[in-house]
Amino acid sequence: MTRTLVGLGVILALSGSAAVRSQQIPGLQAPFKNLQVFPKDVTGAVLVGAMKEFTRGLGVRCEHCHVGEGNDLSKFDFVADTKPTKVTARKMLKMTATLNEAVKDLGEPSTSPKINCYTCHRGEKTPATSAAKIGGV
Repeated sequence: MTRTLVGLGVILALSGSAAVRSQQIPGLQAPFKNLQVFPKDVTGAVLVGAMKEFTRGLGVRCEHCHVGEGNDLSKFDFVADTKPTKVTARKMLKMTATLNEAVKDLGEPSTSPKINCYTCHRGEKTPATSAAKIGGV
């Protein structure tokens, strides 16, 4: 679990931009429920920032993983685990954390490899390394 949190820290650090500081989203307020990868005391700004990074990294919107549609986030059910993509996202976060832990000692601290969603997905739902993307099946 320590590895997961270390790797998650990298993701969270990437998402702590000024654009998400103090952002209020209706229906998305701490304390958050059903957190399985993020720390229980994660702030709203950090959580929303991470979600924005996920959407950019995969070229998707909130409804890709969460129950709801449109732009009114107060109507979303962020707690539900209904969509398989949300379960997959958790697995991918844990995988990324494990990979970041494994490569943390490579290079100088400021240039150590940082693996995130974009590393493989390149803004697409399906990783760019899939056989379909590289001319395979």
